[in-house]
Amino acid sequence: MKIFLIGYMGCGKSLWGKIVAEHYGFRFIDLDTLIEEREKLSVPEIFAKYDELGFREREHEALQSISDAGNFIVATGGGAPCFNKNMEEMNRRGTTLFIECSPQLLRDRITESDTERPLVKNFSQEELLNYIVSHLQHRIPFYEQSHYKLVSGNLELDDFTAILDPVINS
Repeated sequence: MKIFLIGYMGCGKSLWGKIVAEHYGFRFIDLDTLIEEREKLSVPEIFAKYDELGFREREHEALQSISDAGNFIVATGGGAPCFNKNMEEMNRRGTTLFIECSPQLLRDRITESDTERPLVKNFSQEELLNYIVSHLQHRIPFYEQSHYKLVSGNLELDDFTAILDPVINS
């Protein structure tokens, strides 16, 4: 069973990926962490060295490398579904679950996070919100291709198991 969690940065993919993987006894893979381990560079360093296009190529390669590996839940990067036909590939290889979040909640989570986010690191609160709203207009059509969707905010494990139990047990 292959489950891909998708959604914008800050929606909770990594947090929930770990929790849900542990619940099912599946392996958890954070795609950004996998890329960092391969490159021996952090995501911000990869962006600085190779620009976004170089990062997206590495992201696609990492996604391809795990596509046939046993039972897992993978937290993709926020842009992963939007490049190199990755969304089509994830839908073909497994089950995709979009974690949707309001732009305001995304801004708050990104601002409060210790994770450095290269695409938004120099924005004020208002600029960040405007960027998220604009960026989501491009990304939502990709995210909406997912098999399932949950709306973030007050998610609980039961929200995930209600969707995933029938998929896993079929």
